[in-house]
Amino acid sequence: MTALDASTSSGQKAALAPASFRYRPALDGIRALAVLAVLVSHSWGQVARGGWLGVDVFFVLSGYLITALLTVEWQLTGHIRLRTFYLRRALRLLPALSATIALALLVAFIEWPLSAADTAREAIGAMGYMANWLIVVGVVHSGLLVHTWSLAIEEQFYWVWPIALFAALRLGGRRFALTVALVGALLSTGDHLLFSNGAYFRTDARAGALLLGCAAALAESLGYLRIVPRRAWNVVGILSAMALVVGALVVQEDRAIGLSLTWIDFAAMFLVLAVTQHESGRIALVLSTGSLVWVGQRSYGIYLYAAPAAALIQPFAGGDGWLPLLVGCLMAVGMATASYRYLEQPFLRLKRKAAPAGALPSALPADHP
Repeated sequence: MTALDASTSSGQKAALAPASFRYRPALDGIRALAVLAVLVSHSWGQVARGGWLGVDVFFVLSGYLITALLTVEWQLTGHIRLRTFYLRRALRLLPALSATIALALLVAFIEWPLSAADTAREAIGAMGYMANWLIVVGVVHSGLLVHTWSLAIEEQFYWVWPIALFAALRLGGRRFALTVALVGALLSTGDHLLFSNGAYFRTDARAGALLLGCAAALAESLGYLRIVPRRAWNVVGILSAMALVVGALVVQEDRAIGLSLTWIDFAAMFLVLAVTQHESGRIALVLSTGSLVWVGQRSYGIYLYAAPAAALIQPFAGGDGWLPLLVGCLMAVGMATASYRYLEQPFLRLKRKAAPAGALPSALPADHP
């Protein structure tokens, strides 16, 4: 696909941009449910045994949003400005991550000074987005920053996918890019179903969820989803939400993990499509509820601060057990709220200014991942 004609007006470009270019609050609602599932699984593992599957929901959503944004840029300009993309990623991700690492180091130094060196090693892995591979090779087993393994997988995916997407678009357009995403998701799903030691944390074995989100965005961009009646998306959304709830309640981490992840990945993908293809549907309206959107907008910080906050409160809440975890989760929400307002928002404003050349800054989503 070639760049749009230079004479195309701003209004015409805005009209040509797909619906995925808009901010949709229901997607923040999905973020909220995902992070709440993770927190509940940490605090009440016996209740939400599969809450950890919320991480895969984040993967699917991230793949969808990133690909939608890059595809829109391609449609509007005929280019993907990688330097701008990575600048926007840094402005979005690094401020809260840096604060989390500083907090973890402080907590480790105060409460476990003899193991502060282990936390420092984790901090290096977290800042370099290599935490998942440190777990795979056995350098890191558990700690205040071990949860950054999922951020590492996403960031490593960001290093590769924009370049692969650009190459696929140049070679064969959006249909070819969709084929690449589906084939990649299939290969990664094979890793899911043939799990080996350490595969849970390997980027290649977890990329399937991200690539399913990418495929959904490309299919939407190509108009393939229009053949599905809008009312049918209500049914799809309800069934997908039910599948995610059942997964969060019953799936145990040590049983049928590959099949569980595949099931959750597809359910998450269909839920994302349900709320984006029928924005006035019941599921979309429920997920657009103000409280869920509020949590979803702060979900990145909540996920980051939860572990250090629980460790910080542990000596004052009776040691180990669900109480310090619960209090820590509440503290994490408070920290994430302050972080979102005073730390992340200033950088998000800079991020919005770093819009792709030729695109309309006013059309950029309010808070892409």
